[in-house]
Amino acid sequence: MSQGLGETPWKVPGKWSVSPYCFEADVRANWKLPPRVTIHDVTLRDGEQTPGVVFRKEEKLKIAHALEEAGIHRIEGGMIATSQEDFDAIAAMAKEIKNSEVACFSRARRDDMEMAVKSGVKRAIMEITAQDPIIKNIWGSRGKAAEEIIKLVKFGKENGLKVTYFLMESSRASLDLLRDIIIPVAEEGKPDHIAIVDTRGSAYPPALAWLVAQVKKWVRVPIEIHCHNNWGFATATTLAGVTAGAEVVHTCVNGMGGNASLDEIIMGLEAFLHMDTGVKTQGFQQLSAMVKEFSRAEWYKPFVGPLTSQVEVGIATRQMWDRRSEPGYGRAEPLNYEIVGGKAVDVVLGKKSGRYSIMLKAWESNLPLPSEEQASAMLNQIKKISEDHKRLVSDEEFKKIYSQVMGGKG
Repeated sequence: MSQGLGETPWKVPGKWSVSPYCFEADVRANWKLPPRVTIHDVTLRDGEQTPGVVFRKEEKLKIAHALEEAGIHRIEGGMIATSQEDFDAIAAMAKEIKNSEVACFSRARRDDMEMAVKSGVKRAIMEITAQDPIIKNIWGSRGKAAEEIIKLVKFGKENGLKVTYFLMESSRASLDLLRDIIIPVAEEGKPDHIAIVDTRGSAYPPALAWLVAQVKKWVRVPIEIHCHNNWGFATATTLAGVTAGAEVVHTCVNGMGGNASLDEIIMGLEAFLHMDTGVKTQGFQQLSAMVKEFSRAEWYKPFVGPLTSQVEVGIATRQMWDRRSEPGYGRAEPLNYEIVGGKAVDVVLGKKSGRYSIMLKAWESNLPLPSEEQASAMLNQIKKISEDHKRLVSDEEFKKIYSQVMGGKG
């Protein structure tokens, strides 16, 4: 039996009893559990990226206060540049939430970081895609990318922000790429945390734990893990990352959008890893019901769920545009849902769409491509419909908007 866990750590009278084999010394021999785990909830950002989900400002604030009441350590209020309403909601959270750290999600851009500073949040989650084609397309080289990221991290910290360096697709990136864009940023930019991200949910739990261990050998920066559920492993993969020493876990109420589910992660940390999270679990059912009411979304189900192949968020469609000549815009590479009777990909339009969402819709409809100004005009109308009615915009509505903006060319 592992030292310090008591005689029967698998039993907590009045709460639960799990398999005693979880606490065998051989099972836990190579674990490197951190002293504590910080819970970072992404419901209001990545959860809202569930296709068709729209949280209005007042709904975001109610959910944020409920998360604070539950004792969640960090609340990611949204993507700072999505809309004025999102910015206002994030800024309101930064003022109202006293006992949880409020963060925002930003692209690796100076204007996004400036907005983060202006909003009053304590932390920016700054994203870069850890894939060579994207890096070379935006910055030209890994070295140039690292230089720019260092500048952005320093800018954030000089202006009072804590910065998490969030590496989308890091679980599918080569180790040499990760070294090239992590080590110099950690040494020179000094981000507060580095987030390892299993964007496609394609890391088997021991593999994610191994990757966390590798990164911990390179840098002396606390590690966050953000795991998705495309293969049904999000909870197991997150817990595995903690056993390798990850200090922060990302969660989402109801597992929306295929994120690691808040309730499963907290209960797993408490019961199986024997870690006291300090989170008040008694209110989980009420919190779940509130989010379900506001989101109008069901739980995510890998492979056969209705939302598996839909893509609304604009960040993803930029990459899809670059790979539009490939099957499923390149997204069939990690997992082609046609193998289970679905679609490889289905571009949908709504609040979280971007200019490349418009370009893809026009391209797949064999319509003349709009200019940047025309695409922005269409996008403004699409976002308004989606926000006002809390839903996606239909293809028929898109074609009407397209025709209006393009002067009848549709």
